[in-house]
Amino acid sequence: MLAVALLACVFVIIQSCSLEQKPSLQRFAKGGLKKLQVLQTPPPQPQMTFKTVDGSEIRLSDFRGKTVLLNVWATWCVPCVAEIPSLDQLQAEKGGENFTVVAISMDRHIDDAKAFFKKAGIENLAIYRDPSYSISTKVGVQAIPISVFYSPSGQEIARIPGEVDWQSKDTNALLDAILSQN
Repeated sequence: MLAVALLACVFVIIQSCSLEQKPSLQRFAKGGLKKLQVLQTPPPQPQMTFKTVDGSEIRLSDFRGKTVLLNVWATWCVPCVAEIPSLDQLQAEKGGENFTVVAISMDRHIDDAKAFFKKAGIENLAIYRDPSYSISTKVGVQAIPISVFYSPSGQEIARIPGEVDWQSKDTNALLDAILSQN
């Protein structure tokens, strides 16, 4: 009986040592990503609707099945305006059936976002707007810009407050790690 118990303990120890642990994304929180936040118990994707450029309603959950990078921005926010071209390029390079950038404007009028997209040559991002301004509460936005990654199942993966260079070496490493896990 003692031998069986000892063998069982050895088996459990060997199994726990051999389980592959996913490295934390927090290791990317350096340089341009020093504000990266990976929550121990991340919240689920909020239930929310927002508007497309033509006024149709769309839900964040409509993007389930893809890794989503949700970005909250506005044309009156200088760091936001600086970041949008980088997000546009990211969508062009990595957007597709497994990943998408959803940039939601906090502008009062959709025409402000449309004019900015036209002037800046933004061609790969869709224009979305939250006329209720409830996204701030639902996502926990304290300041913009903010970018929040969601898994294909809708679970928050990580968030980055502030402007990000989406073409940097560090950011590409983070994106590769996120996309390989999902």
